Amino acid sequence: MSTAETPSAVVVSQFLKRLPPFSPVAVKLMTLVADQDVSFKEVAKLISVDPALSGETLRMANSGLYARRQEIVSVLHAIAIVGLERLTQIAVTAALWRGIPNRTAPFTKAWWRHSLATAIIAEQTAVLPIDHAYTAGLLHGIGQLALFEHGSLDYVRLLSDSLADGLDLQADERVAYGTDHAELAGLILEAWGLPEALQDAAALHHWPNTGGKLAEAVKLGCMVAEHIGFGACGCHRDLAIGDFSAPVAEIIANKPLLDSFATEVNSIECSLT
Repeated sequence: MSTAETPSAVVVSQFLKRLPPFSPVAVKLMTLVADQDVSFKEVAKLISVDPALSGETLRMANSGLYARRQEIVSVLHAIAIVGLERLTQIAVTAALWRGIPNRTAPFTKAWWRHSLATAIIAEQTAVLPIDHAYTAGLLHGIGQLALFEHGSLDYVRLLSDSLADGLDLQADERVAYGTDHAELAGLILEAWGLPEALQDAAALHHWPNTGGKLAEAVKLGCMVAEHIGFGACGCHRDLAIGDFSAPVAEIIANKPLLDSFATEVNSIECSLT
């Protein structure tokens, strides 16, 4: 990720310290599964290093959304039942959920549901599979969480006023904090040691045609998630004037598909609480 015009290290560090570090097991997991020769046993062994994460991963794998006819009793068993890619998504989701501070705050609840919906939509609406689409969608709004943890009610007020008045949220954030939530998200993912593709997708998902297919998938997921009532992170400007691209308009017109997204978000939430 380019740092030519990014905020100073001092500005970024004040937001980073408000967030717990992302699970090192989850980071290693995403790197490990990128190797096509990785074995199921290697992945299972890695997740099992973190007992809390492995427990939450198994609980999600046994939920109504993922479970099959038999109970999943181990991480290795889960890989065999739901598949390596799906299990990775489950583990990353559980890792992010476990690290969220102030889960009961109204903003945090809305932010989490927006992140889940964006992840699901980004992955499931791609014409062709896009690597990391789910994970990029899940993590794209981490900058907003950092701003909230730093500014709390002040940030909620800024967000509400900006969206209600149809203003440029990112511009308002830069005035108030010296950075905006998308740029900050990219820097946080960089600090966590996540792949550069994820950094760029988070940092550039509000900008058209600049972050490649992954950023475009996240932007689409973000816009549709907002439209169907799952939080907001700034795509509201496009939605307010009805300036939908053809792919977004087609998805929004498909009510059964939108209902399936909402059902999946609710199912994942239930499996984690």
